[in-house]
Amino acid sequence: MKKFLVAIGVLLFAAALAFTGFTLVKMIQKQQAAPASAQDDAASAASSTAVALPQPELGVYKLVETEMDLLEALDYEIKQNRDTVGWLIVPNTQISNSVLQAHDNTAYLRTDERHQPSIYGCYFADYTCSIGPREVLSPNTVIYGHSDLKDNPDGPRFSQLFKFTDPEFARQNPYIQFSTIDDFMDWEIFAVFYPNVDMNYIETNLSGSELVALANEAKAQSIYDYDVTVGETDKILTLSTCTVKYGSNDYEHRFVVMAKLVPEGTEKKVNADLKEKTSTDQQTEE
Repeated sequence: MKKFLVAIGVLLFAAALAFTGFTLVKMIQKQQAAPASAQDDAASAASSTAVALPQPELGVYKLVETEMDLLEALDYEIKQNRDTVGWLIVPNTQISNSVLQAHDNTAYLRTDERHQPSIYGCYFADYTCSIGPREVLSPNTVIYGHSDLKDNPDGPRFSQLFKFTDPEFARQNPYIQFSTIDDFMDWEIFAVFYPNVDMNYIETNLSGSELVALANEAKAQSIYDYDVTVGETDKILTLSTCTVKYGSNDYEHRFVVMAKLVPEGTEKKVNADLKEKTSTDQQTEE
C-alpha cells in the first residue's frame, strides 16, 4: 500500500511539473511569435510610462566620453554577448549603446542585448556589414533599431533619432560616433530623410560610383541641405528606423540618418552647416 501511495505521489508530481513546463513554453512562444502589428500596442504602453518609470537596465543611455570609457564598455559588453561589434553614440540623445550583429537580420528584431524577448529589440548591424577598424568597414555600415511608431523624439531606442527633425537640434549636433574595439570613429551627418523601402539604401557593399549615387539620392531627399560632400573613397553610416509620417498603416517608408566617416586628425565643426529645404527645393531635386 505504501509503495502504491508513493507511486501515485510521483505521478502527480510529474504531471504538475509537465503542466508547468508546457505553460511556460507556450508563454515564451506567444511572446516570440507576436505579430508585427502588436508593436503598436506595446510601443504605446511603453512610451506612455517612459517618463513616469525608471529606465530598464538595458537599452538605455550609458555615459561613454573617452576612448577609455569606450574600451571598458565594449570589453564588458563583448563578455556578456559575443555578438557585440561596436558602440553607437548620438550626442544629446539617449542613444549610447552597444551594437550587435548576427548571422541574419532577424536575430535581434525582438531580442535585447542579453538574448531576452523585447518588443524594441536592440541596435544591430546588417549581417552583410564588415565591421572592425575603419580600413575593413563596408562602404555602407547599416544599423537598425526600433522606434515607438509615434515619431516621438523622446521615445525609446531609435525614436530618439526624430530629434533631427528639429532644425536647431540638427544644427547643433553634426556628428555621430560609431566605434569598435579597434577604432574610435566620428561620422559627419549629411542627410536626414524618409526613403521609400524601394530605395536600396541598405546595400552595404557598394562600388565607389554606387556609393556616391546613393549619397546623392539621400541628399536629394534630405529635409536639410548639408554642406558635406561624399566621394568614392568615403565610407558612410546609415541609421534606419520605422516612421508613421505617412500614416500608421504605411509600411513603405523609413526614417534615416546618414553620415560619412571623418578622416583621422580632421578638426571637428561646432555646428552643422545646413539649410532647411522648402517643399519647392525638394520637388526641384526630385
